[in-house]
Amino acid sequence: MEKGKVNYKLIDIVLTLVIIFLIINTFGFWTGILKKIFSILLPFIISFAIAYALYPFVEKLTKRKVPKPLAVFIVVALVVGFLTLIIALMIPIVIEQLTALFNWLMDFVLKISNEYNVDLNSLQEHLGDFKTVISNYGKSIGDFSFSVIMQSINILTLFIICFITAIYFLADMEKIRKKIKSFLRRKNKRTYRYVERLDHEVSQYFVGLEKYIIIQFIEYTTIFFLIGHPYYLLLGILCSVTTIVPYFGGIFANIIAAITAFFVSQKLFILTLIVAFICPNIDGYIISPRVYGKTNNVPGLLTIFAVFAGGKLAGVLGIIIALPVTIILLATYRFYEDDIAQKLDDMKNKKIEAESE
Repeated sequence: MEKGKVNYKLIDIVLTLVIIFLIINTFGFWTGILKKIFSILLPFIISFAIAYALYPFVEKLTKRKVPKPLAVFIVVALVVGFLTLIIALMIPIVIEQLTALFNWLMDFVLKISNEYNVDLNSLQEHLGDFKTVISNYGKSIGDFSFSVIMQSINILTLFIICFITAIYFLADMEKIRKKIKSFLRRKNKRTYRYVERLDHEVSQYFVGLEKYIIIQFIEYTTIFFLIGHPYYLLLGILCSVTTIVPYFGGIFANIIAAITAFFVSQKLFILTLIVAFICPNIDGYIISPRVYGKTNNVPGLLTIFAVFAGGKLAGVLGIIIALPVTIILLATYRFYEDDIAQKLDDMKNKKIEAESE
């Protein structure tokens, strides 16, 4: 190296090492900031996802000459009505089943006490007298209740923000899509075609999800009605809604069905267990792959693998997003398939030329 000449490569290496050192030592600080930013943006991300999922329904209504404000109102009203119906059906059943469970525990304690001559009076008193429990564990219950109330307020606030923001996004979704398309057209036409392909594939996923929800509602409502379950309509709704969690959503709804059947009769409980064992497997390994295979041309085996891998990597959230992510990756591969094949051919040709030399 010439005397007095600046070694820029050495400076770049030193600066890179300093930056890496600073990042490592301030990692906790930056992750904290990123978490705060994510917590602020989360309601808007959820709202946009909801609006994007509901937009095809608004689009269908507007194509049938329904004014856009009215179309948005109809879609939102149907969603709110559906959620209200679920809550209205669930609350009385939850109260009824909790009461039945408490009465069953009281009867069980009394039966054990009489049959085996066991003194369980103190336990009966604790089960029957909530005042005793509150007096003994008042502080813990108070702290727990305060925590539950605060969590409920936070969830309710998040729900209200998401709901209102989703309506704004839904009303402006057409403008948002047009601006994004216009921007991509100016920047890169190939990127525009790629994003357009992704948009089509994701829209098709929601079409498949809509079909699957309808199939699940008809299937489970009919089956639980035929076996004589008193809450067949609620269970049909739960099974259809929980399809957003592939394979495992139906299992969750069937567990609720089994618990409620347990307090009705032994026969109904056994029939419900049979349904809970057979139907989720039919749904997960036959119906779901066929529905999404037709709407998005996703192989059934790949669907099953994606859900399994998503659950292993990210739990319930991974299961929920497994299919959309798989559809996006598959659409990306199909879009750039020719480019990838061309690159592989070029690499093979270069290798052959190098070997021949």
